Amino acid sequence: MPAETDADRRPLFARAPVVVLVVLAYIGILHYAYVHHIAPLFSYLQYAYRDPDPVYYGIAIGVTVLLALLLPREIRRPSHMIAWLLYLVAVLPGIIVPQMAPALDRPEAFRLAMWVGGCFLLVVLLGTRRTLRGFIPLAPMTERNWWRLIGAFWLVLNLIVLAYAGIKWSLPSFEDVYGVRGEFRATESSDPALAYVVPMLDKIINPLLILRGLVYRRWHALAAGVLGQVYLYSLQGNKTAILAPVALLAAYFFLKRRHPVGPTILGAGVLGSIVIMTIDLWQNSNDLTSLFIRRVLVTPGIVLMGYVQTFDPIPKAKLGYSILADFFPYPYQKEPPDLVGAEFFDNPFTHANASWLADGYANFGYAGMLGATIILVLLLWAIDDATRGLDRVFSCLIFVMPGLALAESAILTAILTHGFFFAIVLCALAPRAGPVDENGAPEREHPADPGPPNPAAPEVARARTGELTHA
Repeated sequence: MPAETDADRRPLFARAPVVVLVVLAYIGILHYAYVHHIAPLFSYLQYAYRDPDPVYYGIAIGVTVLLALLLPREIRRPSHMIAWLLYLVAVLPGIIVPQMAPALDRPEAFRLAMWVGGCFLLVVLLGTRRTLRGFIPLAPMTERNWWRLIGAFWLVLNLIVLAYAGIKWSLPSFEDVYGVRGEFRATESSDPALAYVVPMLDKIINPLLILRGLVYRRWHALAAGVLGQVYLYSLQGNKTAILAPVALLAAYFFLKRRHPVGPTILGAGVLGSIVIMTIDLWQNSNDLTSLFIRRVLVTPGIVLMGYVQTFDPIPKAKLGYSILADFFPYPYQKEPPDLVGAEFFDNPFTHANASWLADGYANFGYAGMLGATIILVLLLWAIDDATRGLDRVFSCLIFVMPGLALAESAILTAILTHGFFFAIVLCALAPRAGPVDENGAPEREHPADPGPPNPAAPEVARARTGELTHA
């Protein structure tokens, strides 16, 4: 009987042939859903279909497969988790969808796909590798004080939202959220503090309480986090807010495995898409397919094309509406998301949020996509550095919601408004078992004398130093 090799002991989804099959299955499901369930009903919203060019389409598929093979198979750090999430909901749609949607001609769609693939290749090769280490200063608090800080943030930020926006005693349905969003946007424009407070609650504080409940069985914290998300959904109609507890629960059970492998996320996407389309077929409906496959998996690719089509023939924004306003006068009355909504989707009320890649193009063209990606690489280095010494599961879960937000927001907006900077600061303050070196391992008081191995060390470290420590 042949001896078992290391390849045989790998989890199924970590094996290269399985990764290739899962990527091809995901693309096949996306293509089928687009042709049969999305384009026939939503062509008036720029979701029309055209036959892809066989050569361009084949190369685009090859690029997506190559990126999946180069991504870290096992998720060991937050950057790995973020990279796989972005691949699923921003990068793969940004490469594949333009090949079958007619908003751009075939050569331009192929050019866009190659830029998306090339930019994300930098994320894969650099952003997930921890090239810089030990540059984020750590100031660990005690476990009790850190959670008291989180609780104080939760209370104060909710009071601010309550003071500005009040309470709504009913929840909008998923079909009626757009009116609620419009009302909240008007409230937000008159009270700018909400633009910072709500994302901090939505992306960081409420999820942290949910995670404390899930990971450490603090059910009161879980309840506070879930109720906080429901409250925000009632105010702003953001579906992500009310779906966040479900996403965090799924991510928790995935990450708590001994060897969580990234391609499993793609496998879940394939299985989930099949289940969704099967339910719609059984109910003679298209609601779930539209809500999840169209909105979550296809729309990022459509919106990315919208940014290219809108800003290709006109002067780029050059961040003239933002941090470079003193250097570049902004020539338009609407900011890029609203301009794309009005010009590409032909709806002046559409706020077309898009990924860091789309925003980079709107500001400086394809060079802007590259520049935004370089900033993303630096951000991933900072995240991994700030979480050194923390429990892998908890540190990855902290960045699930900000990571998903990055798929539909500019890189600077994601850092300053959607929680990345705030989360990095909180991670730098989080309790640890003791001093850690640049690799995240605990520093020994006498390195030359490591002492005998202690198989109970993880449990001892957790018992003595608290929930967030890394053994």
